[in-house]
Amino acid sequence: MKYPQRLLLAAALACSLSSFAQLKSPANASFRSDIQKLVEDYPHGFATYRGATLEKNPQTTEYASKLTPSGAKGASITQYSAGARPVYSFQATMLETEEFEEASRKYKWLYTQLKGMNVRYVVDQYTLQGRYEAPDESKGFSTSTLTIFGPPSPLRKLKVEVSMQFEFPNWKVGLAVFEKEREDEEKGAETDQ
Repeated sequence: MKYPQRLLLAAALACSLSSFAQLKSPANASFRSDIQKLVEDYPHGFATYRGATLEKNPQTTEYASKLTPSGAKGASITQYSAGARPVYSFQATMLETEEFEEASRKYKWLYTQLKGMNVRYVVDQYTLQGRYEAPDESKGFSTSTLTIFGPPSPLRKLKVEVSMQFEFPNWKVGLAVFEKEREDEEKGAETDQ
């Protein structure tokens, strides 16, 4: 093989390895691992990750999160008073930027990391599924929600949401793991997807 052909082959190999490394980078694996831990602790009200009380109101209590997903700027857990039992949500700020394109890339990256992610509950594994909502600069807000496919009873109300919102002067990209009751206008059994 001639020298220029070897050089071209080496360059092509380096590019393909670089692309593969981006897909399987430790940051990606760490982010997914962090979210898997949060979703697995969701049925327990994120008890493992609830830290010190940050703010207490009559209807809510906000806690510091002991687990901040890889790449997040900050995270917290909120307890809501909801009848006989408290309801908890986890939220993290993943990016704040003035640039719409940068926020769009992060929003899409988060969604692609979460879609198809497997979550363990007891001994079984379940998969996150959802529909991507492309961001639109003119709207100022986009959200893509994922749910568990074929969930067991404790995971039926689980939602994982990636959001992108304009709050002057920045675009904020966020992540939330929470419980959501069925909407009044939704029809069918609670297990319908």
